[in-house]
Formats: sequence, C-alpha cells, structure tokens
Amino acid sequence: MKKIVALLLAIVLLLCGCGQKGADASGTIFCMDTVMDLQIWGSDADEAYTQLAQLLRSLEQEWSANEEESAAAKLDQQDAELTQEQMALAQKALALRQRTEGAFEPRIYGLTSLWGFTTGQYRVPTPEQITEGMQSTRWDLGAVIKGYAGDRAVQLLQAMEVDRALLNLGGNVQSYGTKADGSAWVIGVRDPKDPNGTVGNLEVTGTCSVITSGGYQRYFEQDGVRYHHIIDPKTGYPSDSDLASVTVVCTDGMTGDVLSTALFVMGYEKAVAHWQQHDDFEAVFILKDGTVRVTEGITLTGGSCEVIGREN
Repeated sequence: MKKIVALLLAIVLLLCGCGQKGADASGTIFCMDTVMDLQIWGSDADEAYTQLAQLLRSLEQEWSANEEESAAAKLDQQDAELTQEQMALAQKALALRQRTEGAFEPRIYGLTSLWGFTTGQYRVPTPEQITEGMQSTRWDLGAVIKGYAGDRAVQLLQAMEVDRALLNLGGNVQSYGTKADGSAWVIGVRDPKDPNGTVGNLEVTGTCSVITSGGYQRYFEQDGVRYHHIIDPKTGYPSDSDLASVTVVCTDGMTGDVLSTALFVMGYEKAVAHWQQHDDFEAVFILKDGTVRVTEGITLTGGSCEVIGREN
C-alpha cells in the first residue's frame, strides 16, 4: 500500500526570532499548495496585505500546471496569446535551463504529472512511460513560481511604499526592507532529518530571498521505497544526488528558486563548481550524511558547518 506524505513547505525554513510581534498586518493563506505567512509593516500595511494575497492567488491560477487555460499550458502552443510579462518569465526560465545545463527543465510536466506530483495521484511509472514522458514539451514551472512570486511581491511592496515585510511563501522566505532596529532578519535552516529542528541560522539584511529545496519536502512511499518530488530531467526519476537539501540566498527570487532545485539535482561537487563560477548567490549544502557546508559569502550560526571557499 502506498504511504503518501506531503510535508507543508511552510516548515522547510523555520523563522527564528524574525517574526517580530506587532506587524501592522499579518496572517496566513493557503496558496500554491502550501501555507504562506505574510507579515507587513507600514502605514498602508492592511491594503498591502490584501493586494499581496490577491497577487499570490492570481499567480497560482495564472501558472497552474494542470489548468488547460493557464499560461503554463499555453507556452508550448503555437500562436498562443501571452502577455509580454509571461513571455519574459518563459525566456528567463529557458536561460536558467541553459545556465544549469539542463539540471533545471521548465518543460517537465510530462514527468511530474506521470509521477503524480501535480495531481496527488502518486505512482511509480514504468520505464516505457518515463521514456514517453521525457518527450513532452508541456511546461511545469513549480520550481519557479514561488521565487517569481517573491519578486512580484517586492515590486508591489515597493510601489505601495511599505516600510518592511517578511514573507514565508512555503520554503521560500522573502524579506523586504530593513528591520526597525537595524538588525538582520534571522532565518533558520531546517534539519532534513528533524522536522522541528534546524542546522543553524542565517542572517540576511534588506531585501533578499532564502530558498530551500530538499528530497524530504514532498514524497510518497511505495513498496518500502521513498520517491521525492525533485525529478532529474535527464533520467526521468527522482534525483539521486548526495544532497539532502540546498538553501540558496539570492537577491533574485526566481533565480534562487531555480538554483535551489538545480543544485540539488547536480549533486554536491557540481553544485559547488557552479557557485564558484557565478557570483549572484550563496548557498548552504546539507549532504545525506548530515555534513553541513556553507559558501564563504554567508555565515551560518548556531550549528556546526564547514566553509567553502572560491578556490576550494
């Protein structure tokens, strides 16, 4: 009998000490298949909260992988009517595919639906079905949309001139602005082996995205084998890398979202090489043996870790 376990992504990153009691507007919504916690400070916080919740739900519908009339479904259709912004998102996704040498693949719906991760009807496909699924060109931007939503949220908050905000978009934490006392936002990185524990805390300042991907987040079990939701586009099966999770710290949410997934698929050595070749993100790598390694541009406090240098 299948044992299906869907962990809410809201607990992937535990917010440690950054909740700041007394937000001018705060609350939780269920959107994009996860719980989202929104905290906003400023004179227009209530209106910003309302508009932000509307924006998130609108993006969920616009980019649903399963809806035939969504932008995601239309991307591989000839002569489909798409907005300039929708086309820009698709072009950026393809650029990130090229950057990661296919470790991130936006046209992966044929595989994610086959395994049931888009529908909740989980199953282990046959090799023949995997081969067929890999031929599909239909888009699934699940590895993109929450990071993109964080970027859009920042644009909205800037336009409304709110003071600051902290948004937990279900494993994607988006900070905006500077805390009133000038201190850093403190974000705990979850221990993949302990749903209630962390491996340490990251401190970020200003507007920043902190995004985690891991094989423990969403999975199902069949015949005693666990199958997680991060599919390796090159094999058609859940990624079998040596990483338990990857946390990316990045100023661009969409880029960070893609990289957290792609680096996980790459495995530790290739992921570190990718970081050494690019200067637009930092990362926390947790290996399956429990080792925690952090790139030199960030600091993880409250836990034991090894620091990775550019020349390592």
